Amino acid sequence: MALCGMGQLIAQTTARLALRVWDTVDVCGRRECILIVEISPVQPTDSLMGFNLAIQYNPEKFAFHTMLVSGTLAEGMEQRAFSALYGEIRAYAFTLTRRISGAKPLVAFLGDYRRECPDTAVIQLKYVEFNEEFERRRVVQVDTTPVIVYARIVDTPDRTLWTQSLTRECNLVGTDTSCLWVVQVGCPPALELRSVATVITGLPSWLQVENIAVGEGVELQTWERSGDTLSIKWTSQRERSELIVELSARIQWADTVTLRLLSYPLDPCACLTRWIGDSLVVMAAPSQPSAVSERCQRVMVYPSGLLYLEPGERLELYDVLGRLLRSVHAEGKPFEVSLQGLPTGIYVGRWQRIGGAQLPVAFIVE
Repeated sequence: MALCGMGQLIAQTTARLALRVWDTVDVCGRRECILIVEISPVQPTDSLMGFNLAIQYNPEKFAFHTMLVSGTLAEGMEQRAFSALYGEIRAYAFTLTRRISGAKPLVAFLGDYRRECPDTAVIQLKYVEFNEEFERRRVVQVDTTPVIVYARIVDTPDRTLWTQSLTRECNLVGTDTSCLWVVQVGCPPALELRSVATVITGLPSWLQVENIAVGEGVELQTWERSGDTLSIKWTSQRERSELIVELSARIQWADTVTLRLLSYPLDPCACLTRWIGDSLVVMAAPSQPSAVSERCQRVMVYPSGLLYLEPGERLELYDVLGRLLRSVHAEGKPFEVSLQGLPTGIYVGRWQRIGGAQLPVAFIVE
């Protein structure tokens, strides 16, 4: 492309300009936003001596306060100024003494993100105008495509929510005992927990959650068990908070399980990006009836057989895991105890005879 002016032929090349955002805005750290107006390299023969421009932004999300010229073409222009009112940056710079050239940005601007939560915003380069001689020698092409600014909670190790089990083991004997599982949840002092969910997984069907209690400064919202998972939702303004989970065995059982524990923030504005959990070992054992010893009365019983209790006698029958299978009291008259349906094996029990004597008994079903 060529223009004929002042008796000479001037070959024009394109000067391309575009707006660029320097990095992601960290809403929990340096909340700065830097806008850079990029321009293709400028030669001394291009006769660049001044410009003015406009950039549109959302004043509810950003406040721009500084024109950055160090390392830009505007640095070589002695006269410069800018304003950022009503959602628009207006800036100009010029020199009367020399031509400006180099492979540098045209100019940059510094502002602050005004909100506390992650979000996105659109900023648009509206126009850029240059001195007449520059525009005679270069075709100015301004990219006015809106640029998206991302405001995020940047992931760093010091933004960790940790959950610690202050109870390491829980021992349950039969259905008459319970265990208080003390859990502490915390984060760095500069951050706040606000709204949190604590999740416990690995709950077997025989393990029952009796109650949830919270420490001082913590407000319990809801808790719910679904299958093997317990979800607890709570709020706190403290950097460390305590939860207490009461566990018990639903039935007589012998087992050892490991429960997993993890907390995570429910507040999308919480400056927490990592969570560390913990665990608890639960050991359950049935409450054992009187031990079967050599003095035990040994009774051979067949699946179709019956045991006969005299009036006033009591019988409790357990399997080898301590699970209660039968509990019978013959009140006022003899009573037949049917053992039909019991698998072949050894069963133990307490048989309280007439006169109050309680004898341990071993029943062998063959």
